[in-house]
Amino acid sequence: MKTFLISMLAVLALSCTNDYAREDSISTFKKKDATSKKYTGLNPENMANAYDIAGKIHNDLLDAYLSGNFSDNTINAVSNKIDSISFLNSDLQNLPSYYPANLQEIQEMVDSPEVQLEQIIANSSMSTTSKNCLSDFMFSAALWQNNDYDVIHQSIISFEAAVTNNQQFTAEEKRIILTSSAITRYSLYYTSERKDKDWETSVGNRVGAVQGALSNSATAVTRSLLAGILSSNTTE
Repeated sequence: MKTFLISMLAVLALSCTNDYAREDSISTFKKKDATSKKYTGLNPENMANAYDIAGKIHNDLLDAYLSGNFSDNTINAVSNKIDSISFLNSDLQNLPSYYPANLQEIQEMVDSPEVQLEQIIANSSMSTTSKNCLSDFMFSAALWQNNDYDVIHQSIISFEAAVTNNQQFTAEEKRIILTSSAITRYSLYYTSERKDKDWETSVGNRVGAVQGALSNSATAVTRSLLAGILSSNTTE
């Protein structure tokens, strides 16, 4: 399973890598299978990703929400609780303000996450190449849930390096992809570490991240949380 995951992410990274960086990416992935077992006790950080803070804030706010043992079940109640928690997070407050969520759109993410993800990416202003890169990454993320996080972590870091080095992507396209991947990386870590399993990262969680990332990092965090918590509530 580890070899399959590494091979899959190698192809994914190469799809997001221009010719200039392609050789380095191949070399990185060839080394990964031999070294992946050495990575234990990792935290989810990747400081080489300029938007890593979005993932950190996501997990901090999620931890605050779940630690509160809130029993909110309606979309309005969950949204209001996230707003309250977000106001107390200094890291989030240091970012450009997030945009209020359209609750109908959030509900559609919960009800039909795969369809919404496809539509959100397709309707964005990103180039076809960057759309395909982000779409492939999010599709692959759905297959990672049951894999060891150490392998996932190192592989996503390599993917993010490929995106960062891609000279065809604009700065804005890199921001959107790297914000989305950071939240995905941290969310998968949270799932792997939370042994009581009252939180499972979901497609809805990642759809919210992508939709929000089209605006800014703070919006990516709050919409990812809202869609993810509501998706988790519907499966309990």
